[in-house]
Amino acid sequence: MLNVAQAESNDSTLTMNNAETSVASKLAEYSRNNDHELLIEARELASSMNPRQRGGALSELDERCLRLQLKVLMAVQDARDKGYNPKAPENIVYMNVCPPDSGGQGVMAGMDPKAIRDPAARKKYEDAIEENNRKNLKLRRELDLSRCVDRAVIDIWHYVRNFSEGSEARTKATAIITTTTKCQHRVGE
Repeated sequence: MLNVAQAESNDSTLTMNNAETSVASKLAEYSRNNDHELLIEARELASSMNPRQRGGALSELDERCLRLQLKVLMAVQDARDKGYNPKAPENIVYMNVCPPDSGGQGVMAGMDPKAIRDPAARKKYEDAIEENNRKNLKLRRELDLSRCVDRAVIDIWHYVRNFSEGSEARTKATAIITTTTKCQHRVGE
C-alpha cells in the first residue's frame, strides 16, 4: 500500500497521486468496515500535503491538495451521528456499573460478575456491563470524529492562510471551499 510521510510537499505529481490513492483506499476501506480510525488516518495523510506557496495563483497541485483535504473533511463529517448527544440519559457512560440487588448479597459497583451467586442477577449485571461498554465505544467514536472534523478544519484554514491575503490563490481556494461545502451540505440534507 502506498503511504505518504508527514509533512510531504506536493511538489511532485507522484507524491500527490500517492496521497490521493492512499486516501481513496482508506475511505473505501472505511465504507466496507466502518472503522473510524481509517478516517483519522485519511485526514492525517491529506493534511500532510503542504501548499507550495509559489506566486499568487493556485497551482494544479495545490488545488488537488485542497480538494483532497475537503473530501476527507466531508467524509468524516458524514460519518458522524448528527443526533448523538453524549449528555442524553440513554448515552451516559459509567466508570463502574452498579450490579443489581441479588437477594441480600453484598454488591459494589465494578465487582466481578462471577462473584454474584444469583444467576439471574449475574446475567442482568453482565448485560448492563456490556451495554455500558457499547455506549463507551459509541462515545469514543463520536468524540474521535468530532476532533477529526475540528483538526481537518484547522488544517484547511492553515493551508489557505499560507496564501497571501487577497491573492488569486486564496480567492480561488476560498471559492473551492465554499462550493464544496455547500454542495455537500445539500447532498446530506
